[in-house]
Amino acid sequence: DDYLAHPPSGERICDEDAARVARLYPTRRPESQIVIADGLNADAANENLREVLRPMRRGLQETGRHVGARDVVVDDGRVRAGYHVGALLDVDVVVHLIGERPGTGLNTLSAYLTYGRDPHGRSRWSPDLDHAATTAICGIHRRGKRPQAAAEEIVRCVVRMLAERRSGVALG
Repeated sequence: DDYLAHPPSGERICDEDAARVARLYPTRRPESQIVIADGLNADAANENLREVLRPMRRGLQETGRHVGARDVVVDDGRVRAGYHVGALLDVDVVVHLIGERPGTGLNTLSAYLTYGRDPHGRSRWSPDLDHAATTAICGIHRRGKRPQAAAEEIVRCVVRMLAERRSGVALG
């Protein structure tokens, strides 16, 4: 009830955990960081995450992209929690996998992909980042967008985002 009544509560990483996240990569920050959140539907993550995460990570690595070696897991996280992780790590791209659509009979996972740099290469990660800057791949479920197909689409999209230096509506 609190999660639904107070949306901002799931948008930021608490101070103690933020400090730990910021220290994840002391020598070389990754280009892309994977964030996982249960969101509104932990069952969606439990049912679909394994089938998406492994092939997605493998696909990104096969393209030669430097993906963070450690996934950041956020309890009760919302999309903006991924933006906060992007700011803490100063990465180019955040791939945020989040459980959604409770009560529909399908526990679907979504992927929110955000390129976190402006046209001059400066960080644009902010709690106020417009969601229009994010590309969403939704409905990931065995009876929806199949997890393997979603993993392949995520990889293609991240590669394109890095090449074109944009995401969301700007990616087209």
